[in-house]
Amino acid sequence: MTDVPILKIEHLGHSYGKFQVIDDISLAIPPGELTALIGPNGAGKTTFYNVVSGRFPPRRGKVFFAGREITGKPAHKIVSLGLLRSFQITNIFPELSVRENVLIPLLLQQRRGYTFLRPLKKEKDLYRKADDVLSKIGILDAADQPAGELAYGDKRLVEMAIVLARRPKLVLLDEPTAGMNPEETERMIRLIKELAERFGTTFFLTEHDMKVVFSIAKRIFVLYQGGLLATGTPEEIRANPQVREAYLGGGTIQC
Repeated sequence: MTDVPILKIEHLGHSYGKFQVIDDISLAIPPGELTALIGPNGAGKTTFYNVVSGRFPPRRGKVFFAGREITGKPAHKIVSLGLLRSFQITNIFPELSVRENVLIPLLLQQRRGYTFLRPLKKEKDLYRKADDVLSKIGILDAADQPAGELAYGDKRLVEMAIVLARRPKLVLLDEPTAGMNPEETERMIRLIKELAERFGTTFFLTEHDMKVVFSIAKRIFVLYQGGLLATGTPEEIRANPQVREAYLGGGTIQC
């Protein structure tokens, strides 16, 4: 494993007008580490993800990806380097088949537009790559179904397949189990662990479900009122009195 962090943040800050949303955040994530960012509602998690992924430029601080500074780069440039984000709300094309949803990022990698999708049925290599991703995710049997007809949990898996089709080095997962039932949640937990172990993908997730966080993450960052409150293993975070106070007024974090 390289000593260069896959993601390094130095004194990151962002504000909306006079309202400081995140302030002086510094952290580093090694390649391959399953990491989580947690915090109460309004802590600044979404803004942090928006700045890191290039949706917003930071007001201050620096962002490095795999040793390269990406501070202020637009989202599409950051994506091309291998840093992708999955959103809390499913981000798929419901009228297209599951396979076609995965073909789109493959086409974009080759700088070819979706209008060429139909003739590409003769290009077996792209279809093989799409089916390989769907097989890894576990939804190859739904490849020909319209994505919009799938159950909610399977739609989230399609979104994961769309992200993984770009062969990312780092994936920011924004509430990956939001809206899922317990069975779907367990399936997503197993998938993230398997993908990290088998393919070396680094996942950095934010999640309200503490069971998910403590099941997946090897290290946890806690954001509170825009600043980094604590960093540690799941056991250290669970036992941290400051974290318990921030979440539950001193009570025990259930997980």
